[in-house]
Amino acid sequence: MTDENAVHTEDFDKSSPDTAAALNAPDRENLDEGVCVAAETAEAEKEESKAAPATGKFKSVEALMSAYLNLEAEFTRRSQKLKELEENKACEAPSVKRITGEELLNAALADENVRNAVVGDYLKTVIAGKSVPLIVGGVACAAPACEPKSVKEAGALVKQFLKK
Repeated sequence: MTDENAVHTEDFDKSSPDTAAALNAPDRENLDEGVCVAAETAEAEKEESKAAPATGKFKSVEALMSAYLNLEAEFTRRSQKLKELEENKACEAPSVKRITGEELLNAALADENVRNAVVGDYLKTVIAGKSVPLIVGGVACAAPACEPKSVKEAGALVKQFLKK
């Protein structure tokens, strides 16, 4: 592919006297051209890196700017639509008022149908025996009746009764 005797221009400095003497006239011209081309290429690469900002996937700064403006316009449209939807939702939602227990009781007692339903439900639970047991008159005493068997025992019971 490459000739073993070929001269690589990057390896030599053309101003070196040893190099200039070692090369014949046609090789000097190639050396001059190679050095010039290499210098121009390096200079062009430096200019490109300085001049061309990092635009990522965009081919030019104009394309990047155009894409940014389109994105900004779309963002503005979506923000306006979101604000409009939030305002509509706020207008449609009724305000919920917290009702205290006392207000609820007053409202229930004011409506005769509600009052009758509550009383009817209570009476059903009472009749079914699910309510709290109440002590009603006529209940027998749990302690056995103490009957005195002698006069002496009767006197002791009377004294005890009178002390209380």
